[in-house]
Parts: sequence; C-alpha cells; structure tokens
Amino acid sequence: MPATRPHILLITTDQQRHDALGINGNTILQTQNLDHLAATGTNFTRAYTTCPSCIAARRTILTGQAPATHGLVGYSEEHPFDPAFTLPGLLGDAGYQTQLIGKLHQQPQRRRFGFDNMILSNGPSFRPDSAWSKENDYTDWLTAQGIKVPASSHGINGNGRLARPWQMDEYHHQTTYLASEAIEFMTRRRDPSAPFFLHLSFWAPHPPLIPPQAYYDRYVRVMDRYRPNVGAWASQAAWKPGLAPDSNAGPFRLEEIQNAMAGYYGLVNHIDDQIQRVIEAFYIYGGPRSKDPMYILFTSDHGEMLGDHHLFRKSLGYEGSAHVPFFITGRNVDLKRGQSSAELACLEDLLPTCCEMAGVETPKGVDGRSLLPVVLGKTPAPREELHGEHSGGTANHFLVHGRHKYLWFAKSNEEQLFDLEADPHELNDLSGHAELLQPMRKRLAARLKGRTDYTYDPATAKPLNNRPPSVFWKS
Repeated sequence: MPATRPHILLITTDQQRHDALGINGNTILQTQNLDHLAATGTNFTRAYTTCPSCIAARRTILTGQAPATHGLVGYSEEHPFDPAFTLPGLLGDAGYQTQLIGKLHQQPQRRRFGFDNMILSNGPSFRPDSAWSKENDYTDWLTAQGIKVPASSHGINGNGRLARPWQMDEYHHQTTYLASEAIEFMTRRRDPSAPFFLHLSFWAPHPPLIPPQAYYDRYVRVMDRYRPNVGAWASQAAWKPGLAPDSNAGPFRLEEIQNAMAGYYGLVNHIDDQIQRVIEAFYIYGGPRSKDPMYILFTSDHGEMLGDHHLFRKSLGYEGSAHVPFFITGRNVDLKRGQSSAELACLEDLLPTCCEMAGVETPKGVDGRSLLPVVLGKTPAPREELHGEHSGGTANHFLVHGRHKYLWFAKSNEEQLFDLEADPHELNDLSGHAELLQPMRKRLAARLKGRTDYTYDPATAKPLNNRPPSVFWKS
C-alpha cells in the first residue's frame, strides 16, 4: 500500500556552488540526472545560504532559523547545540520515520537532533584523535570491508585546492557508500506503514577533491575550458610559489585552479549518478513502491569560490560562496512541473516547506517561510531581501535586495556593491556610486540595529570602488 502522506527526501551536498549544475548554466559539468529532476519541478535560481560555512548553515537546515537566531554566525566546532525544535523532530512527532545518512556536523556528535536513526559520516577522513570528528560510520565500514589503509592516505588537504583521483575502488568512495546506505533504508530498513523523512547528506564536493578515477579523467580532459571569474577589483599581483594549499586567497596559477575544477566537477558528477541510482532503486520498474508519493528537495549548505577573483573556499557573501543550487520536485505529488523561480529563497525555508508538505504546523521562532505555494504554481508576496553573514578573520555581511548585492567587511570597514542583473559574476564593484550605495547602507544598518557583536556606521564605511579588499590582500 502506498503511504497516505508523502515521503520527504532532502538531499544536500557540501560546498556546491549554484552554477555547479548544468541547468544553472554550466556548459562543462555533466549533471543530467539532477538537471532533469530540477526541470520536472521548481528550480529556484536565487537561493542563498545566510551563513556560508558548514556548521552554522546546518543549524539553519535543522531549525529554519537565521544564524543570529540560532546563535552561530560563523564557524565553531566545539559548541554544543540544543535547539528547542528541529525539522526531523517535528516530523517524527507527526508520525514520520526520520533518518540521517551522511554529514550532520553538530555537537555532541551522536546526539540525534530528532532523527530516529543516524548513519553518521561528516567526511571521508579517519580522525580518531579529534574531539570534534572522531565518530565516522563510513571509516568503520571501510575497516569492516578489510581496508587497512586509512581513507585519507591520498594526502590531499581537506580544505585545499589540490586534486587527484580517489586511490581506492569506486565502490569504497564515501559518496557511493552513502548512496548505498540510502537505498538500504528506503527499500529494506524502514517501517512500511509510515512515511519517511530521509536527509541524505553528502560530504562532496567539499575538499579533499578526490573523485573516482573515471570522473577525474573526464574533467582533466576539458579543464582548459575552465576560466574563473576575476573581477576588476581582484588582486593584480603575480603568482608566487609557496602559497599554502588551503589558502583562501591567491593570486593562484590558472593551471592549479583548472585542476581543482577537474576534481570538484568530478565529485559533483559522481553525486549526480549516485542520486539517480537512489531514486531508481526506490521506484524500480515493476516494484511495489511505484505509486508512493515523495517530495524531493535538493540544495547545498554553501558554495565554493573555486578560484573566482583569486579566492578559494567559502565564508564570503560573493556568488561563488553564498549562492547555492536549490530545487524541489517529486513523484506522485501535486506540483507545477518545469518552472524556474526567481523568488529569493534560503536554507531557512527548508523547515517550513517540509512541514507544510507533511501537514505539520510550523513552530514559532522560525525565520524562513514555506516555498510550497511557489512549487504549486502560486505567486505569494515576494521576499524583498536576504541578509547573510559570517564572522571570523574575513567577517562580512551581505544583503541582496532587488538586483543589487551589498557587502561589508567588518574588520576593515570596507564595502562593495554589485548589480547582479547586469553583472552576475560580480566583475565590477559599483560602491563608488553613492546614489546606489546609500539605500543599501540604510538597509544593512536596519538589519544590524541592536547587535552587540558589530558596530556598523554607514557614515564611516569605505567604498572600495573596484580596489582589492584589504582583508584578502594588504596594500
């Protein structure tokens, strides 16, 4: 018997930028399976993460709350998280069987955060001496498979731009393992009388950039086609040897960024094939679940600069880091097919959207809003703006309003402004145009009013006007 309420499959990747999908304009990367899924539902082309790094973004996914609401506005491993409610907890209370497979990246590690069960693996590396990431069901599985060499024996940095093929058989790659565990849960290890909520949470394409050999080879052959977006405001200095492999700022050699692209795109392509494997296994031709209703949501916690403007990694408000893929589709459920939406969307929207899909009331204290009306073809009142932030050495705030994006770097008090409609790759900084800058300053000032961790004074802020930000490059 098909479930009377829809299953909900939430698929997240880690560090996947918006344009790392063919349907979002990428002409090199092969993601036919994800492109097809996006094309059969609603593809949100203006979706952002409001804190572009792993842990804070995943708190937002769990709670539907903005970083300032749930209490983490940057990267911090050691702080325990004790939310009043979580998405899996709310759905579990309503009768859903809830399962996590993959990356959770919260403390304490084995806390379930509302999941009935977790297969936990924050990454492919074995870190038994780390207080924050020693729990890893994937590396335990490798040991059970007789693999005596650690998965990290490739030697590639877990935050760097180096890339090479995965050193083991594709069957032992973490992406393949997570997909296999998802198939086992969806087809065999679940309560058939209850709908399920499965969060399939891939670590890739987060570094280390180690796709299986076939996927690496596919993109090495075409890596000379990749050109990062380099704005007029980026550093014009010449590359020098000796830069750390995990440096977040260059200048970088084009050849090393192209090789990083090969590894990064290979990881995304591998995920694409494994997601198709998961969905095909559930809806196998002639199988008993062919009429089961299921919503499928896909997004990423944040993006990856991938050499754009001679920058790498994340935590920034630029498009490569903060703009993420986001689509909603499904099988045997009501939705409008084949639409693209320019509605501003964010990770806060996942919880209220899934709650409405399940017929569960969204609790007070949620900052997001349900996107289900958009998915059904309705036109709710548009969201006027999105605010994002990240603390730390490059502490920054960004505000998207209409066609413009404003960035403010807290430690240097520098600011930038981009016209995303005319300049989607952020090549030209318009902060020298006071008539465009002033309204965005006022909006950020309103957002930061009452904050004690930042002092924002628009009167003293310094427009960069196409000069390099000093937080990356000292003059």
